[in-house]
Amino acid sequence: MNYFFLIIMLTLQAVLGTYLGWRCRWAFGGILPSWLMAWYIFWPIVFLIVASFPLIYFPARRLGVELPSWLFFATAIVFGALAMAFATTLIVDVLALIARRLPFLQSLCSLVRQHPHYLGFFVLALVVAQVGWGLYNAYTPRETYYALTVHKPLKNGEKQLRIVQLSDLHISRYSSVALMQEMVERVNRLQPDMIVITGDIIDSSVKPYLDQDMPRLLSGLKSRYGVYAILGNHEYFGESPQHDVDAFTRSNMRVLRDDVLYLDQPGITLIGRDDWARGIRASPSSALHGRATLAALATRADPATPWILLDHQPREIDEAIAQKVDLQFSGHTHNGQFFPLNLVVKLFYKKTWGMLTQGTYTLIVSCGYGTWGPPLRLPAYAEIVVADVHFQP
Repeated sequence: MNYFFLIIMLTLQAVLGTYLGWRCRWAFGGILPSWLMAWYIFWPIVFLIVASFPLIYFPARRLGVELPSWLFFATAIVFGALAMAFATTLIVDVLALIARRLPFLQSLCSLVRQHPHYLGFFVLALVVAQVGWGLYNAYTPRETYYALTVHKPLKNGEKQLRIVQLSDLHISRYSSVALMQEMVERVNRLQPDMIVITGDIIDSSVKPYLDQDMPRLLSGLKSRYGVYAILGNHEYFGESPQHDVDAFTRSNMRVLRDDVLYLDQPGITLIGRDDWARGIRASPSSALHGRATLAALATRADPATPWILLDHQPREIDEAIAQKVDLQFSGHTHNGQFFPLNLVVKLFYKKTWGMLTQGTYTLIVSCGYGTWGPPLRLPAYAEIVVADVHFQP
């Protein structure tokens, strides 16, 4: 477990809890019981609620404690709702400051000062609506279609391939098996020529993947030229990346870890990179080492064939362009997953969702099918990427 990440997360939660607790006391202090407003009761309750998810998720993952799946689900929902509440409350407070300076809104401001719970219930309704919308998006997957051209021919003379991308399934103890079954059925109906899975297949441990019989379920994915997978950063959070590879292999996936694979039919070179987290977690005493550079992998690839790169995190775009990659599939970002994180993630990645074309290079970033933490997606949605790739000289 990354203790630094846990400390940062708890610090942010403390800031979030202080702000929301302060605004909650202002809005509802006049209508809630006086005993509940006592500081030695109110604030411990606030911080217990705010810190519930990280205090359950991280120690349980580290210690291997078997807690009820409903507890993970409930605290994850609370975690997401609090993040949305923080952003919504902050926006409302900024608008309120502006409203105080507008003469025609003074009567409304006076009403809010006399009855602050009116505004409190309004903000609460907005948060509940966002949570409901986020749950709907997370459990109502859609297909996202792209049409693009690769300026190299296929060996067998075909002009088009349909490549289906799945990413960030994050299979955990509270994943929906029915949603995964629906994914398999929908992908097969698309009749793909190739399926690529771009990392974070599991959330942290491979045990829920095995317990929920995912090897059998995901082995039902069908395509003409096979199913190919790479590891994401979450595959390095569990027991062992090799255990994950073994489980995915049982699902009829070909797992690529800094591998260059030539597909004789139709004549494509697949470059599957290990995740960037491999280098972060490498140490002199471990068997791990940093992942190979794309330049080193490119020396093993035939430049006459179309190059398709699978890289979990869309970090090194300029390097992919420099190495003449034709098409790259990535995930990882979730497009922030829900508001306001969808705004934050744009600070770290050039492309957080969708398709980017630069010269002969094309990048497709999926926002993923599953979720990390809160099972909420807003404005993103659970998606299956369908890329209809045209090949021509």
